[in-house]
Amino acid sequence: MIIQNKSKQQEIKQSMRGGKGDIEITHITGSEILGNNCRLFAQITVKPGDSIGEHQHVGEREIFYFLQGHGIAIDNGKQSEIGPGDVMVTPDQSSHSVVNTGDEDLVFMALILNENS
Repeated sequence: MIIQNKSKQQEIKQSMRGGKGDIEITHITGSEILGNNCRLFAQITVKPGDSIGEHQHVGEREIFYFLQGHGIAIDNGKQSEIGPGDVMVTPDQSSHSVVNTGDEDLVFMALILNENS
């Protein structure tokens, strides 16, 4: 199966999870392909100065793979600088947020896996 780039669904989330700005989400596949084990597989773009607010994952884990840009990831209250090639794993019952502190888009892949599937 091939999924053409033009067929991917895009959405804009304003003030995502209490963060700042408009976050662009490009869904790589939909639920019909992800099945029961995965809730989200998407590319996320955060503009300079914008952020995704702190939030907790319950019954799932989320993995970010950073492709472009620089920022700060807050993992259970601990701040770390992040950039291309870095990975952040947020296990079940943990919280995280991301802030773009750079001067270019912060782009990363996001994968949310259901914990009890």
